[in-house]
Amino acid sequence: MKFYKLEAIRGFSVFYVVLHHTLPHSYELFGINIGGLLIFGQEAVILFFLLSGFVINYSYQKGKDKTFKSYFQKRFLRIYIPLIFVFLLGYATEIIKNNGLVDIKLFELIGNLLMLQDIGFIKPGVIVEPYLQNYPLWSLSYEWWFYMLFFPLMTFIKTNKIRDNFIFYTSIAATLIYTFEPHFIVRLLMYFSIWWSGVYLSSLYLANKKITISQVKYPCIRLLIIYLILSINAFYVIQVGTNFGLGFHPILEVRHIGFALFIMIFSAFWQQMKWQGFDLIFKPFSFLAPISYVIYISHYYIHSIFQSTQMEFIKNPFLKYILFLGILLAFSYILEIKIYPWVRQKIVNIIMPSKLNSQSRLSR
Repeated sequence: MKFYKLEAIRGFSVFYVVLHHTLPHSYELFGINIGGLLIFGQEAVILFFLLSGFVINYSYQKGKDKTFKSYFQKRFLRIYIPLIFVFLLGYATEIIKNNGLVDIKLFELIGNLLMLQDIGFIKPGVIVEPYLQNYPLWSLSYEWWFYMLFFPLMTFIKTNKIRDNFIFYTSIAATLIYTFEPHFIVRLLMYFSIWWSGVYLSSLYLANKKITISQVKYPCIRLLIIYLILSINAFYVIQVGTNFGLGFHPILEVRHIGFALFIMIFSAFWQQMKWQGFDLIFKPFSFLAPISYVIYISHYYIHSIFQSTQMEFIKNPFLKYILFLGILLAFSYILEIKIYPWVRQKIVNIIMPSKLNSQSRLSR
């Protein structure tokens, strides 16, 4: 089942992230500085986390096969098939830009395949950088480990209340540790509270409950406590005179948690208003949802080609940008809609030939 509102928001979010990364934030159109509206790329990623938690929980609850093998296979193939193709694209772009073979950066590649990447120049405690400076990949490592944390929680903890309590205390503890030891693993556990807020919303939907302030107060209290802890830590950093910016640790984490809290509260109010104006704002972007994943993980590489000296023969910047968007959409469509399903089916046929044969017999 597809939720058109979620699909529309996903399409809008990925479009916004592309503009955030590819247009200058001082960009003017008809004398208006529209670039200033594009500074919230990090917040768009946090919105992805919330959407992901909602969809994964809904899909899991509605699915019949709840074995780890089935769950892992679905998540693994969905994430890694397009990602490997995009890594090949990234290496190809480096070859094009440098007019020859370049270092494959094996350590980076392995670290990204193990989903350990994050952006080191804006956060401490990073294990490995995103492959070939594809910075949007930072969030993919979080997504993957959120998936892996979700399954044991759903398998070994039997009630929503106990799960929510476990997430509550774990995330608060991780936040406190993070103020002293800001490492990737601790940050991951802290951010899981954002993703789990999406799970919480999904559980409300499955129980046919409306998203009201009263219903979402529990995850909001958790996010508020984390927000206050991080804000106090950031205030202390300011007092000791450490230089930082709004897009860097420790303010960046405050932004992330604060935006997640805002979205939870805003969603409750907007539902009470019966989502007035939603279609006008977001529905036009729903067509991007089916290819949003590949758009997200590939746009940095494709844009880097258009920024290289090889593309200097295109003098008109508007034309160059339109070509970039066209190629990005075409590449994303081909990989997401054509190549991915074909490769996935081939792999499934190899992994589960007995199931394929039984299905074939039933269809005769």
